[in-house]
Amino acid sequence: MPSIQVTQALDIYTNGVKAWFPDDEAGWVSASLVSKDVTDSHVKIVFNNDADESREHVFEAAVTELEKTRGSNLPPLRNPPKMEDADDLTNLSHLNEPSVLHTIRTRYGQKQIYTYSGIVLIAANPFARVQLYEPDIIQQYSGRRRGELEPHLFAIAEDAYRCMIRERSNQTIIVSGESGAGKTVSAKYIMRYFATADDKETVGKKAKDGAGAMTEVEEQILATNPIMEAFGNAKTTRNDNSSRFGKYIEIQFDKQCNIVGAKIRTYLLERSRLIFQPEIERNYHIFYQFCAGASAEERQKYDLQEWSNFHYLKQGGTGDIPGVDDAAELDLTKKSLSMVGISEETQQQIFRLLAALLHLGNIEIGGRTDAMLSEGDAAVTMATQLLGINATEFKKWIVRKQISTRSEKIMTNLSPQQAQVVRDSMAKYIYSSLFDWLVGVVNESLACDDADRVATFIGVLDIYGFEHFKKNSFEQFCINYANEKLQQQFNQHVFKLEQEEYVRENIDWTFIDFSDNQKCIEMIEAKMGILSLLDEESRLPSGSDQGFCNKLYSTFGTPSYQSYFKKPRFSNNAFTVVHYAHDVQYEAEGFMEKNKDTVPDEHLTLLQNAQFDFLASMIKRANAASSPSPSNSIGDSPVKKIGAAKMNAPKKPTLGSMFKISLINLMDTIGQTNVHYIRCIKPNEAKEAWIFEPNMVLAQLRACGVLETIRISCAGYPSRWTFEEFAERYYALVDAKHWYPKSEKDIRTLCSTVVDTHIQDPDKYQIGLTKIFFRAGQLAYMEKLRTDRWTEVAIFLQKNCRRFIARRRYLRVLKMVTQLQQVARRKIGQIQLENLRREKAATTIQKYWRCYAARKRYLKQRAIIIQIQAASRALIAKKRFSMIREHNAATQIQRIVRGWSARRKYQAQRKHIIRIQTCIRRRNARKQLVVMRAEARSVSHFKEVSYKLETKVVELTQNLAQQKEDKARLKSKATELETQVKSWITKYDNLDDKAKDLNSVIDKPGPDGDHWASLQQQRDGLKNEYVSSLNKIKTQDKEIARLTEELSRQKEEIAQLRKASQETVEKPMDDADMSELKNQIAALKTQLSQTLGHSRRQQQQKQHLNQQPQQKTPYRGRRAAAAMRRKSSTTVEQPITTAANASSCQPDDPLYTLLQDEDLLQVDVLDGLIRTLAIVPPDASNPPSSKDKTFPARVIGYCIVQMWKRGYLVESEQWLFAVMEAIEKKCLDLVGEEANGGCAYWLLNAHELLSVISASENDLERSARQLESDSRWHEVEKIIASIKYELQYVQDSIYNHWVSELKKQLQRVVVPALVESQSLPGFISNSSSLMPGQAALVTMDDLLAVLGKVYEIMQGYEIHPLVVEQVMNELLKYVEVTAFNDLIMRRNFNSWKRAMQIQHNITVLEDWCKTRNITDATLQLEHLSQATKLLQLKKATADDIKIIYDVCWILSPPQVHKLVQSYSVAEYEDPINHDVMRAAASRITDKKEVLLSSVPIDESIYEVPAPYPEAAADAYLPSSLKLDRLQQFMEGIAS
Repeated sequence: MPSIQVTQALDIYTNGVKAWFPDDEAGWVSASLVSKDVTDSHVKIVFNNDADESREHVFEAAVTELEKTRGSNLPPLRNPPKMEDADDLTNLSHLNEPSVLHTIRTRYGQKQIYTYSGIVLIAANPFARVQLYEPDIIQQYSGRRRGELEPHLFAIAEDAYRCMIRERSNQTIIVSGESGAGKTVSAKYIMRYFATADDKETVGKKAKDGAGAMTEVEEQILATNPIMEAFGNAKTTRNDNSSRFGKYIEIQFDKQCNIVGAKIRTYLLERSRLIFQPEIERNYHIFYQFCAGASAEERQKYDLQEWSNFHYLKQGGTGDIPGVDDAAELDLTKKSLSMVGISEETQQQIFRLLAALLHLGNIEIGGRTDAMLSEGDAAVTMATQLLGINATEFKKWIVRKQISTRSEKIMTNLSPQQAQVVRDSMAKYIYSSLFDWLVGVVNESLACDDADRVATFIGVLDIYGFEHFKKNSFEQFCINYANEKLQQQFNQHVFKLEQEEYVRENIDWTFIDFSDNQKCIEMIEAKMGILSLLDEESRLPSGSDQGFCNKLYSTFGTPSYQSYFKKPRFSNNAFTVVHYAHDVQYEAEGFMEKNKDTVPDEHLTLLQNAQFDFLASMIKRANAASSPSPSNSIGDSPVKKIGAAKMNAPKKPTLGSMFKISLINLMDTIGQTNVHYIRCIKPNEAKEAWIFEPNMVLAQLRACGVLETIRISCAGYPSRWTFEEFAERYYALVDAKHWYPKSEKDIRTLCSTVVDTHIQDPDKYQIGLTKIFFRAGQLAYMEKLRTDRWTEVAIFLQKNCRRFIARRRYLRVLKMVTQLQQVARRKIGQIQLENLRREKAATTIQKYWRCYAARKRYLKQRAIIIQIQAASRALIAKKRFSMIREHNAATQIQRIVRGWSARRKYQAQRKHIIRIQTCIRRRNARKQLVVMRAEARSVSHFKEVSYKLETKVVELTQNLAQQKEDKARLKSKATELETQVKSWITKYDNLDDKAKDLNSVIDKPGPDGDHWASLQQQRDGLKNEYVSSLNKIKTQDKEIARLTEELSRQKEEIAQLRKASQETVEKPMDDADMSELKNQIAALKTQLSQTLGHSRRQQQQKQHLNQQPQQKTPYRGRRAAAAMRRKSSTTVEQPITTAANASSCQPDDPLYTLLQDEDLLQVDVLDGLIRTLAIVPPDASNPPSSKDKTFPARVIGYCIVQMWKRGYLVESEQWLFAVMEAIEKKCLDLVGEEANGGCAYWLLNAHELLSVISASENDLERSARQLESDSRWHEVEKIIASIKYELQYVQDSIYNHWVSELKKQLQRVVVPALVESQSLPGFISNSSSLMPGQAALVTMDDLLAVLGKVYEIMQGYEIHPLVVEQVMNELLKYVEVTAFNDLIMRRNFNSWKRAMQIQHNITVLEDWCKTRNITDATLQLEHLSQATKLLQLKKATADDIKIIYDVCWILSPPQVHKLVQSYSVAEYEDPINHDVMRAAASRITDKKEVLLSSVPIDESIYEVPAPYPEAAADAYLPSSLKLDRLQQFMEGIAS
């Protein structure tokens, strides 16, 4: 009889349960249980293959065998469909190898390349460009805890960053995987994340100016990627950009978590790739980049040819990578080299060295037994010339070698093969030294200036994964040795986390046995390990690869090492190491040479003495760093070549020993940090996009330790649930009395009751402090109990529902019978009622007929009476109207007579007053003439009078010309009138003759008397018209005479003025006056040239603005540019005093004195009207008056306009620039709530000031034209154009700052209110009757409160409707983008209930907009609205996906796929089919981003509204403002 434990395990295997079975092609296949036979001694379970129903899988086992294994050898169960695409493998109900593989394959098919496995992030290479690394996605992960969003390497980077901040400890991110798995790209994006993520939460952290904004150090860190890739990466069969070295990058942070430096350590550069590449592989990228992108000068200088002409580049047979432009990559490499501080001169030296290596590889070595060089080999000449070494010595030592003994030196010839090895060793040594030099220079550039500033660091380890090829050599041995060390550290770290979890939860646990590879590591690195034996053999003069193998066989051939070392059965020159991932057979051929890796001393001496200074210094630096010391971390490069002939050290360190030391140091560094793991997976060998090969992935999962992690976890308690989660899912397994105890709810007690009731074996679970821990398989058993319980509940509900339906049917039949009886009785009653109705209808008809006859009679009598009354009243009204008309005629006559008398009296008084005024003015003029004659003696006054006289002469000349034109016009008009009069006279004579002839006819009596009377009236009318025309002609003749007289008088005045001016000129002038006048003329010329130059600059600015009206410039930059323009305009215009100013701006003018007073501008205007002004609070219900809101702008506009009219142009411009700067600074200093009202108020006033200036422009032009002062108008026009331009910038700056502050206020409430709040009852998600969810701290009321406050402020201040529309559109656009991007990046969140809640919140927001007549702004919410529709639509078939695309037309295919992918299925919903996911993914053909383009907080596009045409300036100042100087100034201007 099976035990309880085995029985419990077998109970899970019921009909229809799915399990996994191994398969050669697919790795594992799924099958469904069809039968189960359990006896006391034997178990047999039969399954049918899900893909091929004809295929059968049978599991048979003895009960005793199951007892020994505790049921672990049963077929691994398949997870429910809902959990098959879980983003964390540890959340699977059945955590086993096939389930892990299937989950990764399912997610990969859904184009989700990242999956968590506990602390490990599994990254499957898509071999295609995916939209997962944009700046917007970086900002989405910044500040988020791991698990809030979808799995991503950014989440691992953020987790490491937060751990560093929280624990103040160093972190390491290990990125591992085999070649082509995507390690390099992952490490690159992690570095980009640290450089570009904007952390706004950390105190002291410098905020980024925008997405992608970086400091110089951060840019240099990213610039190392192209450099390292160019010199250390190459195309291989597995990867087009394979890293041929390992690197560990330390990104250093200060105490405020700002990046202050970095450091790079490299490991095991594959130097052999320089001299040999397998088929379809390439050498290092830099050589192909140099061949493709070199300039013509460089090609000639270095004798550079196509890559196919160089031996070191053509062995692989390929030189191009599809989709990669080597020439463009060279430009990027050069740019990156410059960024890290390598000058262009040094870059040319590097390229010279690369060209030398290419020519070095082209040296042809001939001969049969002894090596020989061709005398005319151009490659030798070019290589030695570029290297700067002696060509003769090079040729000598390339074919010979020297052996030194105690007594003599023996020189022997080399064979051609040995000579080629020497040549290649020299090339490898030079390139390796160059690579180490580059790493050193990069480290020097990235190093922090002050080492004390470095508080913590985050290391990114990009290391090669486990390698197993058909032929494995020394490189694969070192790589796999490194992976053994990393795997040991990984296992220990995982075990440590498991142990810490158990201790933290205070549960009983026993030691978990896990695969420890310490024995294998000791076999490699111990004192008598493989590396030590290799070094020992390498130092022997007669050492060989076979001797090394023999030592391995004798040392490790003992039984104690048989589990880790094996001797191949068919080879004596190879050995097999049993690694944790796989058994690898290594070919010993080449081990000795690669381990020694030395350069002959003669060649090393040549290089050290080279005339090429760069090469000599590089070799010297390499030799200095080649000897490791205990204090040296070997950080610059572990691969150092020993070539000096004379060294103090007795032994030369080998490559293996140096790699061992550097690896041990690396493990020490990792051991002192908190480690995070990213395992990169290569899904297929052919590098095809979105192709998944299960067996290949399964092998990598085993090699990278993911499955070992799961095995360690399963050995303990792999399933862990918090009390709340466990109670929410399994509360139904116990009686309801345990759900709501009378005392306070105790979740822990409920959970204990559930597990105690259903799990008899206490070893199967442990109850911790906050979680419940289950053994492997127990969660599946609990799921079975839960399914059975819900099935029982469903049956009970079905029973009661059927009883309810049957009873309801009976009640319906009973009700129907009753209703039929009611219908019959009603029919009889209707017949009786019809008879009664007929009788009543006859009576009613008689009644109404009699009523009609009586009423007709009455109406006829009433109409006769009304007609009589109307005739009487009309007669009385006519008499009354006649009396009123007579009275009115008398009144009109009296009014006319009295008016005539009053006008006559007024005219007499007016003439008398005019005579008196004329006499007084004449007397005052004579007095003034006497004073002016006295003042005329002074030279300065005479010059001023002369200037005024000249001006007067010009004005009188213009008046004279105007009057001449008027005279000519009047003459022509008089001529026309005379012609018209003559025609009238002729007409009159003809009519008079005709009248005389007709008089006789008129006197005769006849029937046409009336006609003749009308003709007589026409004649009289023509006569009167003729008389009036004559009078008009006489009047015009008088006007012509008056104008002629005035013209002659003006001519006389002009002649007198010219005479006086001539006398003044002829009058002798002393030298002092003459020099003063010359100086003034020179100053006027200088000022005129400056004025013309400034006007041209203003015109260019205006033209540039018109050409680029839509150019998008950050408003901070615009503000700075505007300030510079104002400053330059003020400094240029300061010394200018135009002729127009000279006529008005007099020092003795009291207004001039006031304008020179700084307190007027600084205290009264800037302080009183702007800086310290108490802003009128807005009130939409009772808004303040227009004067109270805009009096600062109107007062300033009033002063400016009057100053322009009086000629104070320079002063007015100074005023306006100072006012604009004060307003802008006042607004930019407002933050938070203060900015809401303040910015709106000053935006209104800035626009009002613009409107006032625009409205006054036409008046100023009209007045200037009337005064014929074109020069002054041109000056004013230039100033007005400049001021309008600057005022628009001021409005733009205020608007941007205001909207920026509003976005910051919305930033805190958008996601909690719109996405997370659940205000719609009945659709609350993530809660149950057992544990209701807590109410959200932020609701839609908070969001509407922010928007409502802004809207009320704009309505209270009566902001321009265009501005209101722009503000609301910008805010709602920010709301939508923020909410949509947050929603689409969520995991385990997007359910149809959530969609209902969000749709409800959107409806609330739209209703709010409709009530305020801003419905157009709701169009900004379309993306979010359609996203909620998508979540609510059915997603069961491919046709449903088609409907989704039709309904959600605004969403791009990547967005639709992401939302469908992240949809969280409810308990009662069927999981989304994989075919549906593929249908959603099939439409992704473009490269559109998943996230919406983010709305910048600090930048918005502002359209300046048109000025108000009715705006007018006034001098109104509130009585509360005590601005005496400003009041005095305005009164002076008005007078």
